[in-house]
Amino acid sequence: MMLALLFASSLIQAKSLLTITTADSDVEIRVFQAGGDTLLLGFACDEGKSITEEKTATSLASDGIEVWMPDMLSAFMLPNTRSSLDEIPADALLAIIEAAVKTGKKVYLIASGPHARVVLRAAMQWEKSHKTSLAGAVLIFPRLFKGEPDPGRAPKYVDSVGKTRLPIMLLEGGHTPNRWGIKTLSHALGEGGSKVMAKIIPDIRGHLFSSQDHNRTEDVVTSQMAGLIKVSLFYIKENEN
Repeated sequence: MMLALLFASSLIQAKSLLTITTADSDVEIRVFQAGGDTLLLGFACDEGKSITEEKTATSLASDGIEVWMPDMLSAFMLPNTRSSLDEIPADALLAIIEAAVKTGKKVYLIASGPHARVVLRAAMQWEKSHKTSLAGAVLIFPRLFKGEPDPGRAPKYVDSVGKTRLPIMLLEGGHTPNRWGIKTLSHALGEGGSKVMAKIIPDIRGHLFSSQDHNRTEDVVTSQMAGLIKVSLFYIKENEN
């Protein structure tokens, strides 16, 4: 119990809160500060309940990577459903990116599962309004289908797919049907000029973060997520030119 309390205390000390005022609401951002030149921005959409993600953010911050986690659903009083992700105002996404860019750090976006559609929409809107790209994005097991996949037919993706120019690292689990479509998704993401790198993580299912029945490999990957993200950022930076 004492160790648990000490760990919880360290998380609190590593995290500060920043409020960004947008046209429609005030958005509270969990900030895990770091002294390096890299800022990782993930539109968490988790109503502040992401314990695993906070542990990962704390670890990244200790290695010099600052992490911002805006609580988008709570800010706009949206239910935690996939359809709510499309209701987050674009102006709010842009205001948060603007604040992140003003830190002077290189801003990378990150998301997992269906939340990847928020990241891509934010990147697309940013490029439209600023005529420049962010440093890159890490998409972990992204779910970007428009509606339900139709077996035997070419997949249809959300409108923001193929509309960005930022470098993208795409990660997919080896124990998910989506691994077979990784080349198709990579091609679609690259149609707007994005350079896409894709990696398969063996023995991992696509619902890694929401599942309570992890296999041993999934437990290891979850505990080492900060390292996986750092490697992803390394690949993006190595392929910038």
